[in-house]
Amino acid sequence: MSFLDSIKSVGKQALGFLGGDGIGSTLARTALLGYALNRVNKSMNKANEGLQDKGSNITIAADTEYKVPVLYGSAFVPGKIIDAQLSSDNKTMSIAVVLCERTGSLIDGTQSVISFNEIYIDGFRLGFRSDGYTVENIYDTEGNSSNVWDGLVKVYPYNNGSSNPTQFTSEATGNSTAASSIFPGWTANHTMDDLVFVVIQLTYNKKQKLTTVGQNIMVKLTNTMTKPGDCLNDYMQNTRYGAGIPATEVDVS
Repeated sequence: MSFLDSIKSVGKQALGFLGGDGIGSTLARTALLGYALNRVNKSMNKANEGLQDKGSNITIAADTEYKVPVLYGSAFVPGKIIDAQLSSDNKTMSIAVVLCERTGSLIDGTQSVISFNEIYIDGFRLGFRSDGYTVENIYDTEGNSSNVWDGLVKVYPYNNGSSNPTQFTSEATGNSTAASSIFPGWTANHTMDDLVFVVIQLTYNKKQKLTTVGQNIMVKLTNTMTKPGDCLNDYMQNTRYGAGIPATEVDVS
């Protein structure tokens, strides 16, 4: 009898109990699913023994119509990969992910500041080691944690071009290195002027399911520019992403 037949037999015997809505039936369904996945994983691992790991090959089409967003207030911002480089040993992938534009000044002249609160990859929130940029744990939507990516992912945030590293607000310390010193092939000429972005480095690890570049990258950002008047004034006058209206033609009184 195969393990699938065993699962089918167990399912028939427990059908009435598993169909309920109580906590007992919920735990039973979870246990049965875990049993099935465990058997499936063992079967797949056995079948894959001795096979050579040939890595992954991913092609990302260029998005020629992508527009960098402008953020006011707080929001979860999806990232856009604008550059990727593989290390010479073919183990570490570096990706540069643009998030939004750097905004201008408030009406009172104070420069707005965008801060990094959280980052998610493929739906998992990343938690960091004491250095503030090396991933230690990942968390699912229910708060359950795992250390499967411990040391395999690093996140370096920047809030105003390559020469302005910053840190996540949840961390006591963080990134302090210019992007040109981290991203392979970048020089001082890769300024990323007025952009908010992250550099992410992922070390290939098949055992820990870290074999591809995450396509679902989301960062929670907060801008100190939140009041409607400040936001409207900034967008109307900004010559980089806004309407470029001269200050003399805008009445902010």
